[in-house]
Amino acid sequence: MNQLDRLRQEIDRCDQIIVSALEERMNAVIKILNHKRNNGMPIFQPEREKQVIEKVVDQLKHKEFSREIEKIYIEIMRNSRRIQSKQLFPYNIVLIGFMGAGKSSVGEYLSKLLEMEWIDVDQKIEEHQGMKIHEMFDIYGESYFREIETEVVYEIQDRENTIFSCGGGVVLRKENIEALKRNGRLVLLQAEAETIYERLKDDRTRPLLKNQMAVSAIAQRLGERKQRYHDAADFIIDTNEKDIPAVCQEIICELMK
Repeated sequence: MNQLDRLRQEIDRCDQIIVSALEERMNAVIKILNHKRNNGMPIFQPEREKQVIEKVVDQLKHKEFSREIEKIYIEIMRNSRRIQSKQLFPYNIVLIGFMGAGKSSVGEYLSKLLEMEWIDVDQKIEEHQGMKIHEMFDIYGESYFREIETEVVYEIQDRENTIFSCGGGVVLRKENIEALKRNGRLVLLQAEAETIYERLKDDRTRPLLKNQMAVSAIAQRLGERKQRYHDAADFIIDTNEKDIPAVCQEIICELMK
């Protein structure tokens, strides 16, 4: 056996140790998850992740590898969150609500926090059609867009452990809600008309508010859809004057009940 083969065997032995340790660690993650859940403790604790990484780097004998080991452990922490999310949320988390309520921003942040796949349904529709939504409205009209929206909802309904940010009008069709509820919990993000106006006033891509970007027009649309939103939602989260991390923590707390 030459020197290269011996060195490769040394790496193979290291890999066996690493795989065994990772399996043990993953099992420990599930045990900790169950303990926290049974005792009503917070599940996702970013401060704990930071402490773990700092401790690992501090224990290194060869400090020249500290950057590489830190990157590896960042991925291990992400994987731990992914394991926990699969256990906690085998269903989909579906965000509904009026435009400007925060569905896309919250969905993206929640996806990173929970290490779950995130799908923005409006973006999916645009990819499906090869054009922007406001172009669909201009060229084909709203009814055509609603047909495509339902097609996309049916395409994604069978997914698991995924976060969906839906368009504001997805509640207008009963079949959309029925499809999304088959394997999902629906979270209504709610904001006042004045808040939505402040968030959207410079956005010229909203076809339903074209030439109507005013608090009164938003309030009217909200009023028309309010009952549909409330009927569809499993629970409601207010997003007025709250930052995205706070909204996401509130969603997780509600889902854990």
